[in-house]
Amino acid sequence: MRILRSTQSSVPRLMRPVSIVLLIVVIVLAGCTRTIRTGALIDKYSKADCVPVKLGQPRSRIWDYTLQTREGISIHLSGAQVPGGRIDLRYRPSGPEIIAADAEDYIYPADVRVDLADENLYIRASGIPVFGDSQTWLFEYNLKKQQQTARARVDPGVLPQECPVNNSN
Repeated sequence: MRILRSTQSSVPRLMRPVSIVLLIVVIVLAGCTRTIRTGALIDKYSKADCVPVKLGQPRSRIWDYTLQTREGISIHLSGAQVPGGRIDLRYRPSGPEIIAADAEDYIYPADVRVDLADENLYIRASGIPVFGDSQTWLFEYNLKKQQQTARARVDPGVLPQECPVNNSN
């Protein structure tokens, strides 16, 4: 007695090539974010003041600082250049805790600056995602509106040096 096996897959024959092409298109488009070399975001980040940063273990940059806005609002900023690192803000005394920047996927905060006149926070994040090449991102967060107002992938060669580490108390 012969047992006949089905040569048909549960996916119709025409769907396999379409599924593969769709997957390739999604992967390619996900990596096609345009890298900027000039613009207002880069200019504003370059002119902003450094938020004090310390060196933690293992050799990661750590932010733990309280900002004061023109209206007298106190905002505690914290974050670290580590896996899962992001920049968090806590509006004091009883305001919300907000994520100002979270680049995700092996891209960590590298520099934080503030322009208190415009009430904007600028976060530079760098790293190498699982699927892709080295990336640098700039985020702009408006302290008054309590929201991220800009985000762009940038060429790190056009940016100023990261703010210096200060380990003095």
